[in-house]
Amino acid sequence: MLLHDLTADAHQWLVERHEVDYQPALADDPPLLRSQIYDANALIVPPRLKIDIQLLNSAPRLMAIGRICDDTDNLDLQACQRRGVRIIQASGFTARASAEYLLFSLLSLYRRGAQARGSFTDAPQGREINDSVVALLGLTPPAQLLASTLTSLGACVVGYDPAVHRSAELWHRLGVQPMGLAAMLKIADAVSVQLVYASRYRGLVGERVLESCKPGQLWASITRSLVFDLPALAAALRDGRIGALLMDSDDEQLAHAGNPLKDLPNLRITPGAAPLTQESMVRGSWHLADRIHHTLVKRRADQI
Repeated sequence: MLLHDLTADAHQWLVERHEVDYQPALADDPPLLRSQIYDANALIVPPRLKIDIQLLNSAPRLMAIGRICDDTDNLDLQACQRRGVRIIQASGFTARASAEYLLFSLLSLYRRGAQARGSFTDAPQGREINDSVVALLGLTPPAQLLASTLTSLGACVVGYDPAVHRSAELWHRLGVQPMGLAAMLKIADAVSVQLVYASRYRGLVGERVLESCKPGQLWASITRSLVFDLPALAAALRDGRIGALLMDSDDEQLAHAGNPLKDLPNLRITPGAAPLTQESMVRGSWHLADRIHHTLVKRRADQI
């Protein structure tokens, strides 16, 4: 069952080999979805859909779940493992699209800048990224691609990732200077955030972290908004610690009426656009179609 469509050619390729039911509306109606998936052998789902034991119990014949993302916060990996459900993610095939989105965001912020009062401006005199300090929060695949581009543009690139030790060879290979989070924010002109979200990182970027920001710092983020303490982030945007922020996220909390980020003039939000390009969707769709097909064929052969 497809709850998140693939490109037309990958979709047709699956249709020629398996019975495919395209029902994207079910992704936003979990009770109805659970009533419809008893016979499903595979699901291709959007990142927002929660995969938990309740859903798995509604699909006793499920063998595989495909997603174009790499977050695991809404995915019960242990339950999937116990049930023998294979998780197939195509996040590596969207890394370049996400890296280009971050580069575009940073360059846009540098050229547009931010006025002292914190609003975006079309002033003709922006800044060059050359000789500036750009901080990478998270050394994920998009960050690794971004790092080499930033270095070639003349930026000094520093970074922090709670899951990558400062002595790891990867930092040296990418030309990124590892630093502590607070020390990094004190010197950075701009910050790119691309952590793979996990529950242990909830609220990581809070008041204690944001008090270290170099005044007027420019931020771009493609990570889940749950990484941020939203009231603290709003305060930093209002008082100028963060001059401007471009955030790519479709998290539900950003749509709530009480969202403290609402109507801030130096904030722009795009709804999960970073990994989605024509090329990334082709790569990701074919990866999911191929892996789903081979998983179903193998499992059925093993059952004979």
